[in-house]
Amino acid sequence: MIEEMKTVFIWGAIAALGLSGCIDLEAPPQGDDSSGAAADDDAEAGDEQSDDDGPDSGPTSATVTAGDDDADSTTGDCTDCTHELSGELMMFVNGRLTSAEGLYQVNAPLGEPGTYVGSAIYLYDPNLECDDGGTACRLAHVGNLRLDESLGIESVQDESLKKFSLRDIAWSPTHGLWGASFDVLNDEWGLVRIDVPDWHGIGQQLPLERWNILPGDPASPSTDGCYWQESVSGLGFFGDELLLGVRGLGGVGISNDGMVFRVQLDVMVDQGWCVYENDPSQDPHYYACDVLCRPYADFGPALGIAGDLESSPRKDHAIGIVRGEDEAVMPFDRAELYRIDPPAGTDPSSPAPLGLYVDGIEIGHDIEGLARVDGVLYGIDVLARVWKLDDVGNSVTMHDDLSVHFEAPEQALKIRGATTVVVDSP
Repeated sequence: MIEEMKTVFIWGAIAALGLSGCIDLEAPPQGDDSSGAAADDDAEAGDEQSDDDGPDSGPTSATVTAGDDDADSTTGDCTDCTHELSGELMMFVNGRLTSAEGLYQVNAPLGEPGTYVGSAIYLYDPNLECDDGGTACRLAHVGNLRLDESLGIESVQDESLKKFSLRDIAWSPTHGLWGASFDVLNDEWGLVRIDVPDWHGIGQQLPLERWNILPGDPASPSTDGCYWQESVSGLGFFGDELLLGVRGLGGVGISNDGMVFRVQLDVMVDQGWCVYENDPSQDPHYYACDVLCRPYADFGPALGIAGDLESSPRKDHAIGIVRGEDEAVMPFDRAELYRIDPPAGTDPSSPAPLGLYVDGIEIGHDIEGLARVDGVLYGIDVLARVWKLDDVGNSVTMHDDLSVHFEAPEQALKIRGATTVVVDSP
């Protein structure tokens, strides 16, 4: 029986990333962009609390300003626009909320009451050569989430969609595009399935369905392991399995082990939603019908997934980007790649460092997304800088700075996760 619905979380403070086997790469200075973004993330408490921290701290979409990718990501009305990106690509999400008028603390409203334009999603080709010698042609704004009654009539009526954010995305050719979401008003983590009407379209409204994770007593073994987490920060497919990673922050009444969980897709796809007696809203499109998260890997205390999950080159294990929540465990300015093997039995596996890490990552400027494009692993950080993470040759280089293609990046940009997608030629 559910003890409590829509319970208030207590979010922990942000830390850094890390482990051993060093490549010391100081992040390049950001000039005018650095002060606003750094102040934003320094004040973060488990990512989402920062949405209320003031003018510089809210999440939003930004506007692509160059080339054929011109499209206001807060409107989602470019119905006839297309792009020509194809093949293996990185897809990433900007987790900022979309309303400049609302100081990036809220999503932009649509015409219907209680409905909003949500997080923006982009495609990026790290290898494309632009005719003008720049990089604008590498980037396309696919569209923004359409937040409406498909997420539950109660969410429309209580206007919680105004603060709804997307935390990460993951794509598979079998299961499509999924995301990890956060309902700020009701303090609820969820999983969403996102529809992309046209993979060559620009500025689209992207419909979605959501299943929120079941609440429960933190001391009960039947409570979903993801519910009381203070920060859900990574999502990725490993084969047909959807994996979700959390930082080593724990939560109210649970340990502070960083974890990777296996998400039970069949609970959502096959069972739909369930209404529970103790839920005062009785919303028929809100809660999943069963536990969604099952333990897959355990990092131990104060260490966990800080950014994202991807597959290894041979696809025999997953890779996660990790940081420490205690400087005695790992330096706060370090981001490190870990190997995550499937569990051999019922107990979670124990991740191990790959020996590739980046030092000099400022707190709040973390590498949030991973995508393997044409065999090369790329990371993208909060400020939309792209890193080439050579997990075969054991080297790290700065590859691209996409922030130059966004308006007001210091306020309107916070990358929150990436994934690899395959887009057919137009």
